[in-house]
Amino acid sequence: MNHKAFTLLELIFVIVIIGVLSAVAIPQFKNLTDNAKISAELSTASSIQSAIEACHGDWIISDCDVICGKDINSSEILEFSPTNGYPLNTALGTSTASPINRILKNAETTLWYRDNTTRYYGSASHATKGTSHCKSGKPCIGKYWEYDEDTGIFKLVEP
Repeated sequence: MNHKAFTLLELIFVIVIIGVLSAVAIPQFKNLTDNAKISAELSTASSIQSAIEACHGDWIISDCDVICGKDINSSEILEFSPTNGYPLNTALGTSTASPINRILKNAETTLWYRDNTTRYYGSASHATKGTSHCKSGKPCIGKYWEYDEDTGIFKLVEP
């Protein structure tokens, strides 16, 4: 008789392979939320830098007389440094709760906040809701973003 069935050894071998694959895959899913926060923060920071550069470019082209930001028709306009044409720190947003609301559309819906005039925190670097999964060059708890209104650079600071 010719039976077509799995032997016990074959079943054990398949179970071992599934166990090894899950031991490799499960830790990857564990950091999925942290990786999403890091990616979102890096993307938003890149958008902030691009918006700063766009406003600076408008300032140069218009001979220092420009209205820039997300709502150019409102009374809330960006203020620029008269010497170099980059938006002032105080002009990026009106509060610590939504510090970049004037320069980015929908910025008020994100987790970004500012603790003083130059330190900004996003979803990964947020003091209580951020990620402790730290890597060099990536945002996490303990790191912050700083905007230098003299050079127009928005960069991650790793103390």
